[in-house]
This record gives sequence, C-alpha cells and structure tokens, in this order.
Amino acid sequence: MELRQIKYFVALFEEGSVTRAARRTHVVQPAISMQLSKLEDELGHRLFDRTSQGMVPTAAGRQAYARLMPLLREYTSAREELIGFGGRVAGQISVGVIGSLRTYGLSECLESFCNKYPDVSITVTGGYTVDFLEMLDIGKIDVAVINQANGRPNLGALHILQEDLALVASPENSFRSDGAVALADIAKLKIVLPTIRHGIRTVIDDAANRIGIKLEPKIELDEMKLIEDFVRKTDYLAIMPPISIQRALKTGQLRQFPIEPRIRREIMCVHNRKRKLSEPARLFIAEFKERIDTITRIPQVTGRFYPADD
Repeated sequence: MELRQIKYFVALFEEGSVTRAARRTHVVQPAISMQLSKLEDELGHRLFDRTSQGMVPTAAGRQAYARLMPLLREYTSAREELIGFGGRVAGQISVGVIGSLRTYGLSECLESFCNKYPDVSITVTGGYTVDFLEMLDIGKIDVAVINQANGRPNLGALHILQEDLALVASPENSFRSDGAVALADIAKLKIVLPTIRHGIRTVIDDAANRIGIKLEPKIELDEMKLIEDFVRKTDYLAIMPPISIQRALKTGQLRQFPIEPRIRREIMCVHNRKRKLSEPARLFIAEFKERIDTITRIPQVTGRFYPADD
C-alpha cells in the first residue's frame, strides 16, 4: 500500500467521482482508476460500486476510509510540523463549528487567525454536534466547536463559553414579561425550536425533563438563522442562545427574556485524544476562545453570559 494510493482513495471517497478526485489531487483520471484497482487487488475487496450516480463506497470501502483517513491526517500533520520546525507556522486544519457560533464570532476569528498565520489553510465545516463527534472519531476533522459532550473520555476539551438560553420574540409580538419567564409557562406558548438533531434542542429538552414538563413546538427548524428570521417575521417565540442573535438584539429586531429555571448550555472546543493536535490546530483553538471571550466582554452585548470554568 502506497501513500499516493491512500491519498487517491480518500479523495475518491469524499468526492464520489473520479473526475473530481483527479482534479483535487492534480492527476489525470486514469491514474486514480489504476491506483484504486491496485489497492483493491492488494486488499482483496472491492472498495467502490461504479454506478451512473458516481462511485459509491462498499462496506469494505467505508471500513477502509475509517482506518486510512486518520493515517493520512497523521502523515500530513507530521510533514507540516517538520516543515515548520524553524518557527514558521504552516499546514492545513479542518474545523467543525456548530451553527449557533458560525453566525457570530467565526468570521472575526478567521480574519485574525489568517492575518497572524498566513501559511495555514483552513477548512470550516458546518453541522451538528453528533456529526462532528463521528467526524472526529474517524479523523475527518481536527477540531470541533460543539455543545457540551459529557462522558466522552476520548475527547480532549477546552471550555469556551457557558451561556443561558433566552426566550426570544419580535418587537411586534404581543408577548410581554417584566421578569423571568417560567419554563412551564413557555410550554403553553406558540414556539419554534430546533429539531432533535440539534445540540441546543437536547439542552432544552433536558431542562424541561428536570421539571417534569414536555415542550411540544408547533414548528421545528434546524438552522438558527432560519429560526431567527422566522421569529422576526411572525408571532412565534423561540428559545435561543443570545450569542447567535447578537446583531438582531442590538439593532432591536428581536427582544429576549430570561428563563427560570435557567437553561444553560456549555460550548466546548474538542479534539480526539488519540491523535496529536497540530500546532496550527492548537493556535486556532486559542484564537477562537480569545475571540469569544472578547465578544462576551463587550458591554453593549445583550444577554447573560457566564465565564467558563477552568
């Protein structure tokens, strides 16, 4: 098994097309096909089914990807670390960031990071906590910013932020409250929540279960931005993390109300302990935490924030 075979196989698995895999690896298509055939002969298994829709991984192909992808990432990380031994920070990192933090803080973090480390390439993937945990496990990403992942000893974690979720409404909404809104009362309102795939929904449902109630939203939406837009334009309310809607809160497009008892979520930056974290990845984590810390210290930011425990 050769390194180039692993590179071509991983590219083909992720692209699903010989044409795209060849373009990604800067070789001609016959080279991809030839090396794939050699790899299949060596392993004694067909790794892809050739269909009219593209290259579809077989069970053996999926298992090969789960084992070979981490090896390729380790090789790439080691190579970049040795190249940068003289002090230059260089390399490539892949990061997963949940939607509630992609809309506020991520662009500023990327801008600052790229100015400091221009020789580092970054790929940012959107998704949900459960997806990122799987991607970390197989080595598809280096780092993930997720909602809390307790009980996972295989993960190294840095606490980024603790935040109370809030009840959110548009200024035109007739709902009013002079103080905190009881979670039990929210169950009677017209609300929209993320689907059960979403980490924030898990936090909300856990809080409801603790006081013996069940929230049954009339509408469920996955994307935080979509929920924000929907609440701004309708008479629905939502339970949302304030940091994800800061611009709408500061411009008066949304109002927020504290909830009692508190629904607190914790944001973590995690990586797989089984794989050495590269220097670019460590620096990105530090930059992201610094950016979030800066955001939560700004006086005009609306919402209640609580510093993460050390």
